[in-house]
Amino acid sequence: MSQPPNIKNILFDLGGVILDINVQATLKRFYELDFPSMMLHYPSNMTTDLFFNYETGRLDTEGFRNEIKKMTGIQVTDEEIDKAWNAMIVSIPEERTMLLKMLTQRYCLYMLSNTSPLHTPVFEKMYSEASGISMHDVFKKIYYSYNIGYHKPDREAYEYVINDAGIRPEETLFLDDNIHNIKASQELGFQAIHIHERTGLMDLGFDL
Repeated sequence: MSQPPNIKNILFDLGGVILDINVQATLKRFYELDFPSMMLHYPSNMTTDLFFNYETGRLDTEGFRNEIKKMTGIQVTDEEIDKAWNAMIVSIPEERTMLLKMLTQRYCLYMLSNTSPLHTPVFEKMYSEASGISMHDVFKKIYYSYNIGYHKPDREAYEYVINDAGIRPEETLFLDDNIHNIKASQELGFQAIHIHERTGLMDLGFDL
């Protein structure tokens, strides 16, 4: 697959594009901890607003843990919560980090990720171990949802990146594994490719 023409920037999602994730691993831990059913629908169901609030910075990590304890009514330690929440983070293949390093020679790379403070040190360490360099040395700027206060596919998340990075959407390729995020970006003029099981990052055939 060839990328769209006139691209100067690439805006990456993280999970499902660069980082391999397994949300079911976290839900399995929740189930084993005997959490109520309303906690077992992440990320397709935001019934409680808990996850949304944590991933947009409305709750810090201590508040996130306390809300879980309050909602579940179960005696659970901070360590158990952290391990369960981080269980979805699987790996970052070295070949993807090598591709990203090569892409920096031709494009300006940015990242926009819906994520949380507990996840960040885990996947940033994975990236460093896979590539030998920091993720922050590869991307011109990284936008984590809990830092900017906005969550994809909300329009404000993309507008924040556009304004802060000073990029033009029509000159920017957006890569994400969530079709709702893809459609939202296209409405703002981004050129976008949906990453899924049949079209991964390594399948895009970048012209280097």
